Amino acid sequence: MHITRLSIERVRNIKMAALPCLQPFNVFYGKNGSGKTSVLEAIHLLATGRSFRTHLPKNYIQHEQSHALIFAQAGQDKIGIQKMTSGEQVIKVNGDSIATQGQLAKLLPLQLIEPQSTDIIDHGAKPRRQLLDWLMFHVEPDFYTTWQAYTRALKQRNSLLKAQRQLTLLDLEPWNRLLGEYGEILHHQRASIVQRWNTFFQQDIQYLLPDVEIRLEYSAGFHEKEGLLQQLVLAHEKDKDRRYTEYGPHRADLRLKTALGDADTVLSRGQKKLLIMALKLSQIAMLHASNKETVVLLDDLTAELDYAAQRRLLERLSQLGSQVFLTTLDHELVQKHLHDLSIFYQLFNVDNGEIHRIHADQQHAESAVHND
Repeated sequence: MHITRLSIERVRNIKMAALPCLQPFNVFYGKNGSGKTSVLEAIHLLATGRSFRTHLPKNYIQHEQSHALIFAQAGQDKIGIQKMTSGEQVIKVNGDSIATQGQLAKLLPLQLIEPQSTDIIDHGAKPRRQLLDWLMFHVEPDFYTTWQAYTRALKQRNSLLKAQRQLTLLDLEPWNRLLGEYGEILHHQRASIVQRWNTFFQQDIQYLLPDVEIRLEYSAGFHEKEGLLQQLVLAHEKDKDRRYTEYGPHRADLRLKTALGDADTVLSRGQKKLLIMALKLSQIAMLHASNKETVVLLDDLTAELDYAAQRRLLERLSQLGSQVFLTTLDHELVQKHLHDLSIFYQLFNVDNGEIHRIHADQQHAESAVHND
């Protein structure tokens, strides 16, 4: 669902901001350090409970304040989150407290697109696994409960491996059995979703990188023919020496293959950016096909992408029914894209933590001055 109004309090240099009349596309411009990205960070906090810039709440909660507060109206729902410097949080939907962030994330599917980042390709399996599990969370109804059960069993098994050197197979048998059961379910869920996802991905990779053939390959994190339970049994002595569980879906990977080899070694930096965009756009397309709308945070659009890539990205997001919050130093260029694509948008100027809505007549005046 789309956010129609947003309130931000005590997030970095934003003391208080009320943003009404939000549109399908919302453009925030201003100088570096003005607070543009803090708006995106606040929306990310609301939807996920986490910042994409820091792990420590004290770093995004305004200096000498005890908490930050973000509130939004999304469809018929009023949702809010209070984040404390202690790390505690309070989440409410329509006035009722809810226990987990997952309940809020279901209401507000959110994708962050950072054109300057290639971490998903260059920084190992974890970010790719997280990308896959975001999709799993939103399209596979049984994924979250299976993942929780697997994670609990894995934590218990690893705790035993760390605490005791003389563990027998009998000591680990209950955890091996649980890991084997839930791990196999998790693996088959992921494999099925990747197969479906690849259909959407091929459409978007052709749109953004038509001259490069790339395919998604899912690696289970264990030998599928052997089965996870059997592999845990066979790896018993090595796991005792390592003091952690080597095999299982927690070691799965989403591999990106080209005809010449792995994408991380073959593609240029510019191609990697477009590949990441294709991965995320294809996930949004998959949700869109299930009548789920995604909120997209697009940071610093004009800094890293060329003109054609900017245009293709904005056009595709509009086609997918996404609500977009984007930051830029060059709002006139973004306005030209949106005008040429006939996309409704709202413009905001951000100056030292204060956010000012630019009305239509002001936009026209600014455009006339620029054209003169």
